[in-house]
Amino acid sequence: MIAIRTLLDGFTYAACLFGVLPLYAYLELPAQVAFPAAMVTGLVCDRRQRYLCGRITATLLSVFVFAFYGLRLNLTHVVEPAVNFLVLLLAIRLITEKQPRNYLQIFVLAIFALAGSSLLTLSPLFFPVLVLLVVSATLGLIFLTFHASDPQLCLPTGSLRPLFTVSLMLPVGSLLLMMVFFGILPRTQYPLWNFLNPGPSAKSGFSEHVRPGVFARNAASRALVFRVESELLGLEDLYWRGIVLNVVEGGSWRRRTPPEQEGLRLSGGRPLTQIIYPEARTDGFLFTLDPTEQVGGAWVRSSADLVHVQRTSRKHRVSYQSVARLGASRIAQRADHDFYLQLPPSISQRLRDTAAALVTPSDSAADKIARTEAFFRRQQLVYATSDLPGPERPLEEFLFDKKRGYCEFFASSFALLLRLEGVPARLVGGYHGGSRNELAGYYSITEDMAHVWVEALVDNVWRRIDPSHLAVNANSASLVGRGSAPDWHRRLLDAADYYWTRVVISYDLAKQLELAKGAGFTLRGVSAVSSMFRLAGALLVVVAGLLVVIWLQRRLTVSVEKRLVQNFLRLIEVRFGMKNVPSNLGLKTLADQTGDARCKEFAAIYSAAIYRDRVLQPSERARLQRLLRSLRKF
Repeated sequence: MIAIRTLLDGFTYAACLFGVLPLYAYLELPAQVAFPAAMVTGLVCDRRQRYLCGRITATLLSVFVFAFYGLRLNLTHVVEPAVNFLVLLLAIRLITEKQPRNYLQIFVLAIFALAGSSLLTLSPLFFPVLVLLVVSATLGLIFLTFHASDPQLCLPTGSLRPLFTVSLMLPVGSLLLMMVFFGILPRTQYPLWNFLNPGPSAKSGFSEHVRPGVFARNAASRALVFRVESELLGLEDLYWRGIVLNVVEGGSWRRRTPPEQEGLRLSGGRPLTQIIYPEARTDGFLFTLDPTEQVGGAWVRSSADLVHVQRTSRKHRVSYQSVARLGASRIAQRADHDFYLQLPPSISQRLRDTAAALVTPSDSAADKIARTEAFFRRQQLVYATSDLPGPERPLEEFLFDKKRGYCEFFASSFALLLRLEGVPARLVGGYHGGSRNELAGYYSITEDMAHVWVEALVDNVWRRIDPSHLAVNANSASLVGRGSAPDWHRRLLDAADYYWTRVVISYDLAKQLELAKGAGFTLRGVSAVSSMFRLAGALLVVVAGLLVVIWLQRRLTVSVEKRLVQNFLRLIEVRFGMKNVPSNLGLKTLADQTGDARCKEFAAIYSAAIYRDRVLQPSERARLQRLLRSLRKF
């Protein structure tokens, strides 16, 4: 026998755990400490039936928590105080005495806590936790009905199995309906809670300006930036364009809107369509393979220097499609040379003298670039992320003294020298490399792959130059590992997260319309007869599925013992012609009337168990099934 209160408490605490689990990492310290402490304390109090917190104390604590987090609410900070308040309220409820209405409150708070986690993150953990929470809450509510009628009720262990199987039918049906509604219910392109969730800023790798000498190291974070569904590419092609920095102000490279008359045309190259799944950002830049001529989406604004910006902040993960031109030439149209030759007034004389010594008046732009590359190689520069030049004379110290730096130092000094030599140049910021996941056919780009390179105008064509590859340790520096694949278990976990993002997170109204449009084209492409056959086949599948569900329900809800005796009575009727058997006729009497030894043995084994109020043993069930098979062959 097992007490119904024990079952109810078990599913109640399970629902609390599953409701808070996806949210736990986002809670503040008081909630992170209070919730597990309340779980343990509540279990002990429920076992002893003595509680530390009375109703008045619980009310006062709830009012205090509400006031504390209510004062912190504002239009840009709603979700975090709300979820912390929910979890602390749940913790208070766990350590107080529980009446039936209190159990209902706990289930509601747990469901709201899980819903609150979806405002902060929708990781692959969400769906299994949702399933477990629905099952726990449903079973808990069913046991609550027993507990409300008789708090001291105890159930025999043998009766739990049919009770559980019947109870599970409700959450299983609910989850199936949820999956159907997820596919057909209309949804907006942007979530309704955008104004509640400002999203992360993600500034650890990619930046909207470059200022060498300010930061001690570059791209220390391995946080995911975006994934790209793409064919296999070489490392030399994995340049992901984000921003163009075209103005130098006070030692810092920044972006200014290109001249209005400027244009750019891609020539040659191979078209390559990619689907990109970004993480949430607030800067609006869309990263694409360099160069990309088209980015899908009505909310994208593209400039003449191939910078693509989303018109609204991307506060959640929504995929977009791009069409790149692999190996294409970037032909400038009406480029303003003076704009790309601007220099800061504070540039040092040593840099001016260096540039003047590298070129002659008769050199072409290509000759000047080649001479500058040769100068970089002679300087024996080292790609490094520590012991870097300081902020006072960062480029001079990088080129002539410490000779250590990362991509910002290489690109900034190279572009500045080119401008001093009379070659229009600009910086391009984005990412270089990608971890290939062959399990799902995509690249993962992380913040530690943030990179800056140079574009120089040569014969009216913007030519990509990556000065970081001129470092003496370029073959052994961190640039080499940017195309390597992670371990198999990391690839497996990342692939699961990728499919979750692709199927669930990025599933929006646009994809619904695309699926509906595709279905329409498919139906128009087949004949009427073929459509009828397909429709009939679909209906047969649906009917077969319903029959299987009904069969499983009957099989799961009817005990093994009852199914055995029903089959036995059916065989008696067919084999021995004994119809309309009185319901009060005993099983042994009925077996004796058949005169068959197998029927007598069946009745003896079955009666020995059932009439002594015990379930059949596995060996007994096996013997009864063999007797039934033997009777069928009669």
